[in-house]
Amino acid sequence: MTAAELASREATAVDSANRRYGQVSIGLHWLIAAMVVVQLCLGWYMNEVLPDHSPAQAQIRTIHVSWGITIFLLVLVRIGVRLTHPAPHLPPAMPLWERIFARTTHVVFYLLLLVLPLTGWVIVSLGRGPIHFWGLPWPRLPGVGPGTLFGYLATRDLRETIAHTHVFILIWIAVVTVAVHVTGALWHQFKGPAVLWRMTWLKPPADAAG
Repeated sequence: MTAAELASREATAVDSANRRYGQVSIGLHWLIAAMVVVQLCLGWYMNEVLPDHSPAQAQIRTIHVSWGITIFLLVLVRIGVRLTHPAPHLPPAMPLWERIFARTTHVVFYLLLLVLPLTGWVIVSLGRGPIHFWGLPWPRLPGVGPGTLFGYLATRDLRETIAHTHVFILIWIAVVTVAVHVTGALWHQFKGPAVLWRMTWLKPPADAAG
């Protein structure tokens, strides 16, 4: 191998490394993704399968709450990592509208991963029972207490609206956003330019430098 070829290979490796997410970001991404899938399944099982107000539903609800708080804390860490370690640039070959759409999808994801746990925290804070985080006491959301929401009476209609927003509206927005995100990643993986490797430990494709 000539010196020029070696220099070109090293430059390509550096460029690929600069366009891959960091190890912490990759780990958090897939951990949070797996936990969100489990959380969606727990929510569906709790609300659609188990009888309302049954002991089994109460048990799953406790796990659901703890799982949701865990996701919330991990998302805060993920946002901190993202702020200190900006995302790598998307491939220049991607059209401008696709890059804008991809970045917008990421913002929507972060908002959903914050708003979903927060609305769930509001729901359990409005209840009269204690809140537990894997067996440990967890505080109510500041400004929210049994039957009160930021100093105002939380009527039944308001509580049902919050629950409906959390259980149906936000969940379906999340499902659609995930479907769009996965479809886009797979489309580019097979049609190019490949982007999936950036958030995995996969070997970069041969044209990654471009």
